[in-house]
Amino acid sequence: MTTENRILVIDFTNYEDYPIGGYLSFAKNLMEAFGNQLALVGITSSDPDPTGRWFKKNINGTVYDFFALARYRKKKTRNLIPDRLMNYILLRHYKKSILGIGINNIYIQRHETLVAIANNHKNICYCFAELENPLDASKYNYANTIANLFEKIFFRKILFADTILANGDSDAINNMLARSKGILANRNIVKFPTRINTKLFRPVNKSEAREKLELPAEKVIVLTAGRIALVKGWKLMIDAFIRFNEKIDNSMFIFIGEGEDFDKVHSYITEKGFSDKIILKGKKSREEVALFLNASDLFIMGSFSEGWPTALMEAIACGIPAIVTEFSSVNEIIFEGLNGYINKSRNADTFALNMIKALELQRPVKNDHITVFSTENLKSDLLKYWKLS
Repeated sequence: MTTENRILVIDFTNYEDYPIGGYLSFAKNLMEAFGNQLALVGITSSDPDPTGRWFKKNINGTVYDFFALARYRKKKTRNLIPDRLMNYILLRHYKKSILGIGINNIYIQRHETLVAIANNHKNICYCFAELENPLDASKYNYANTIANLFEKIFFRKILFADTILANGDSDAINNMLARSKGILANRNIVKFPTRINTKLFRPVNKSEAREKLELPAEKVIVLTAGRIALVKGWKLMIDAFIRFNEKIDNSMFIFIGEGEDFDKVHSYITEKGFSDKIILKGKKSREEVALFLNASDLFIMGSFSEGWPTALMEAIACGIPAIVTEFSSVNEIIFEGLNGYINKSRNADTFALNMIKALELQRPVKNDHITVFSTENLKSDLLKYWKLS
């Protein structure tokens, strides 16, 4: 295959199942949309894969040109060297080999990747997966000390991007522009929501979904999905469910996902005496997540901040009412009283009350404003704004 119109996607993921989160979800959406028009730079979790050079890798039946920066073990959620720093170091080290493939179009969605790779000889599309400074919410406390310096460097580097997209609403974009202190004043920032597979994430019969998952038919099931981390608000969600359970005592709460706070969540549930009602299911495939969503009565999200959260969009696409905290883009996803409620404070009591109110919403809830962001439209939508060379 010639390099013309091919796209080099660079992300710190194995493009299959690690680490889970919005970066991986969108990378997989790109793979569904573009197939082996993409060449992939990331990490590997497979022992046979070489590192530090290009090779052919079969992912779900499609063969890609693949460059593995390093080999990671899936069970580790916190490494001695932070992933962002390791990503930057490895990209700088292998930059010449990576770009040696000769592909001119580069898609990037991580701040540190842009800082490591950006130059004025490539056609770069940068997409803000999050519009906040990522070091402000790092699981490594010392990252806060260099957050401002890092963002100053990032804003200088983003000038090399030919196209800039953002997974966030207008307020979040304007806040980011203000932090750039005029650097991006004359640049067009395109609001570009994340995408969902609407063939997979769609309403199906709740009873049938529960039967397949062997979940009790009589329970009121609350679900959350994604990274288990402090910034995702797990404590608020647990506290709210405990209050919800006081009113709806035949309920259970299921966590789908993994993360650095998995053990802390397990300890907190045990401390509260809710081990029989709050279940940690761990990581699941997208097919399983779609089933769990359809088997549930409510989806909840307690995040402190988000870009355009894939997990929430998937829940709404499945027709499930959602109760969420207030963050970027939420007002464009949740229409209160139609598909869920937005908790304006981080108060567990009001969150629980909104959960009870949401049980009255008719399923499937309003989702036509979400299903338009199908992966089926991703390729044409992206190429409206980014001209390949």
